[in-house]
Amino acid sequence: MQDESSLERENARLRGDLLTMASRVSHDLRTPLGGIVTATEMLSEILAEEKLPAERIQIIFDSADDLNRLIKKVGFIARATADPIPKKSVRMDGIVAAALQRLERLILKKQATIAKPDLWPQVNGVATWLEEIWWHLLMNALQHTAGKPRIELGWHQESDRHRFEISDQGGGVPEEIRKGLFQPFHLLHEHNGTRGLGLSIVQRLVELQGGDCGYEPKPDGSYFFFSLPL
Repeated sequence: MQDESSLERENARLRGDLLTMASRVSHDLRTPLGGIVTATEMLSEILAEEKLPAERIQIIFDSADDLNRLIKKVGFIARATADPIPKKSVRMDGIVAAALQRLERLILKKQATIAKPDLWPQVNGVATWLEEIWWHLLMNALQHTAGKPRIELGWHQESDRHRFEISDQGGGVPEEIRKGLFQPFHLLHEHNGTRGLGLSIVQRLVELQGGDCGYEPKPDGSYFFFSLPL
């Protein structure tokens, strides 16, 4: 049976390994990815000079962008887990505004309506993590709601926590895949859709701040929530 000091050393070693992995994944995968992009750009120029069709070249660029975003997400969550940031008192209204600003172009493109309360609470958490949580939940709603989405944000205070919510009027999540909704790399929709890593990041960041999150079906769409201790 390990004593407390041995467990602390093992925990420190594992956190160090996780930080190293995050760094190596970011560097070792982006280097060959950069080579692929450079070679593809050269191929695109050659095809243009020869006046040959290059429609499929864009597929390579799009796949490279997807992989680059995935590398960033894996590195981000690994660093957050291995080296947590201390929580501070932050205003949630500024956090939500920052997430919405990052999504402004997509919101305008989809002609989405975002309804939100005038007042938000002050919470104990990590500002950058909270912004990522809202960004992923909003992105999820925008991507999976057809037509002109109407997305409603809200919150209420419970006995020992704040509960934050986001609901949309999309088709909802089929019952057979709800159990895997927050699992990493879960294929939520079609083969070329999102891989569900965003929701697993939401879950991990919420848990690191002492909260919980989940999904509840509703008759006219989807309802996601996360909570933070008071």
